[in-house]
Amino acid sequence: MAEMRDDRQSSGTTAPPCNPTTTFGDAVGMFGLGVLLRLPTELHETLAAESRREVLAYLYGLDREVPVTEMANYLTATGIEPDQRRARTILNHAHLPKLDDSGLIRWDREDETIRLSVADTAQN
Repeated sequence: MAEMRDDRQSSGTTAPPCNPTTTFGDAVGMFGLGVLLRLPTELHETLAAESRREVLAYLYGLDREVPVTEMANYLTATGIEPDQRRARTILNHAHLPKLDDSGLIRWDREDETIRLSVADTAQN
């Protein structure tokens, strides 16, 4: 199995978007076909939306808590969402609930912040 590396950025405010050139073969080489085939259906559904993958990539790249407004700005700046208002709406009503329910992020609805939760389990 291929060795995984930590490619998170240590500083800066812009995380790299998901690599659009990554192929299924690359994923099989990195994780193994057995692992990919055994991922829960819910995880496949959660990761099916480009916006949700970008939210995860952004949080992973920054490795810090992020205001929802910052995430909306990022999705708008990258052209994934056409405007900031729509980005905030779809984050709050679709993407963040699904990512939070899956356990991939921690979403504080009161503070309107999000952070990657899979990093929490990797550190423990």
